[in-house]
Amino acid sequence: MPVAHAGTLRASVEEVALVLSVTDHKGHFVKSLRPSDFMVLDNNEKQTALTFFQTETDLPLRIALLLDVSSSVGARFDTEQGTIHAFLRTVVRRTDAAALFAFNQNVQMVAPVADNWKQIRRSIKRLKPSGETAIFDAIVSASSWLGQDRRPARRIVILVTDGEENSSHSNLEQSVSAALKSEASIYTVNVNPGDWDENQKKGKRILKQLTDATGGSYLQVNADGDATSAFDKIRRELRNQYALAYRPSNMASRSFHQLVVLASRNLRVRCRSGYYVK
Repeated sequence: MPVAHAGTLRASVEEVALVLSVTDHKGHFVKSLRPSDFMVLDNNEKQTALTFFQTETDLPLRIALLLDVSSSVGARFDTEQGTIHAFLRTVVRRTDAAALFAFNQNVQMVAPVADNWKQIRRSIKRLKPSGETAIFDAIVSASSWLGQDRRPARRIVILVTDGEENSSHSNLEQSVSAALKSEASIYTVNVNPGDWDENQKKGKRILKQLTDATGGSYLQVNADGDATSAFDKIRRELRNQYALAYRPSNMASRSFHQLVVLASRNLRVRCRSGYYVK
């Protein structure tokens, strides 16, 4: 793959933009890789027309934070509030855009994030857990919001939940499709510290499927139910990502394109699993 200059990342039907997270076998983020260290396979075809490459990308973030306020999160909800507020305050810059959503069987935008930290804190504190859980509907709504602004950005869904889906009109496939169409990666924070019963095991499987398909990451609170470490890992990852774009050689295929990105030295690359051609 030839070395490409760093320019302005664009995404169109003729150009595919990707955000990559690269780790070694110990899970440490790997910096200073070059374009020649990557191989992009688009529907199993090697791509060579790289148009953009940037290490430790500073592309703006567009974040939808989805907070589960269903009855099943129960007492765990109080311990999450300060962590979520602190995460948003340390991550969101003036060039970024973010919004806080709450969901049970319904989905609502609680507030946009724009230096209104007292309002965000008050809005979170006013939320009271009740009702059932519509995870897939929440992802569809967040993806729709993220897709409204098509300017170059890293689009992120952060889903804070116990994974106990029981009320959505959408299904897993539809929620993943919505995220991929908006070019969003899903990061899940499982507020269950373990997976002791079948419902918790099922919830964990669902959350991992969402992250694997979209290039995000599955995280879990510690044994005390503290999510600080999980949010710290997300924060570090968002500041250690690569961005690249290429012109596909096989755009005649008007369907879903499956993506695989490989890296040298058997490094692990996470990115979205594909894209749709209209």
